[in-house]
This record gives sequence, C-alpha cells and structure tokens, in this order.
Amino acid sequence: MSKQKQKAKKQYLCQICGRHIDSKAALMHVKAEEYLIRLIKNNHPDWDVNSNACNKCVDYYRKLVKEAEI
Repeated sequence: MSKQKQKAKKQYLCQICGRHIDSKAALMHVKAEEYLIRLIKNNHPDWDVNSNACNKCVDYYRKLVKEAEI
C-alpha cells in the first residue's frame, strides 16, 4: 500500500468519546464534541467537564448537535 493510501486511512482514538475516527474527520469530530460540551455547559453551568454524565443526557445533546448539522 502506498504511503498516501496509508495516510488517508490513518485513524485516531478520540480522547473524549473513545471512538476511532478517520484523520480526515478528526477536526470536525473535535469541533462537534466541543460544541456538545458548550451546549451542556450553557444549560448546566455548574457541570464540570471532568464529571460524569449519564448516557441518556449525553445522547440527548449529541442528537442536538447532529440535528444542527455542524
């Protein structure tokens, strides 16, 4: 496989959600996660990013990010 093809297939592990993402989507993924955190913080200013959140709440905010098509 050529170096160019290997580079295109390179993946990263997201430090926020733990998913493997393609290098081409890495920046978009990070920006979406940052937006998700800002949404949660806007509605719950006392929430700490290092604190836990239940899956139902995180899924709700991920759905909002997806619907916003950022």
